[in-house]
Amino acid sequence: MVGYGGHAKSIADCIERGKQYHIAGYTDIQEAEAPYAYLGADDILAGCFRRGILNAVIGIGYLGKGELRQKLYWRLKDIGFRFPVISDPSAIISESAQIGEGTFVGKGAIINAEAYVGKMCIINSAAVVEHECKVGDFSHIAVGAVLCGQVSLGEAAFIGAGATIIQGQKISAHQIIGAGMTIRGCENEGMVWKRHI
Repeated sequence: MVGYGGHAKSIADCIERGKQYHIAGYTDIQEAEAPYAYLGADDILAGCFRRGILNAVIGIGYLGKGELRQKLYWRLKDIGFRFPVISDPSAIISESAQIGEGTFVGKGAIINAEAYVGKMCIINSAAVVEHECKVGDFSHIAVGAVLCGQVSLGEAAFIGAGATIIQGQKISAHQIIGAGMTIRGCENEGMVWKRHI
């Protein structure tokens, strides 16, 4: 596990609940209070790979650190690490959905029929990605956010907690939608951003 903070704790809990992987330890700039072995700073990652740790997860959350997540991904990929999809056992994922490597699907999240979620995304607790949505690589759907059917997100988009994107809308790459907002189309006006009250 690369990075150990709040998001990493959520990932670790899902890994433990799923019983599919064993956490060998974590790297970070300094040791944290954690139930896992501190392996050192990120400069030891290549050595970890050579010693047989072949899978990696990035335990750093998105907001304000999206670019860091991408840099770490490419660095780890160059070393040779694999990035398993980590999903909590309580998540509901359609058999016809496609999920890219390294994506995290949290507790109670739903990914519905024919949805496509790119690599290294975060689909957080109780988030809903409805039928035929397309979620770009490195995007983050925060806690309780809802993408109605056929929504399209560009790369590294962020949908805040409790936000709703009405069906068929397109969100640009790197766009940030604030918590609780509702995004719907409006004739001749493009997007209308309304805070849900």
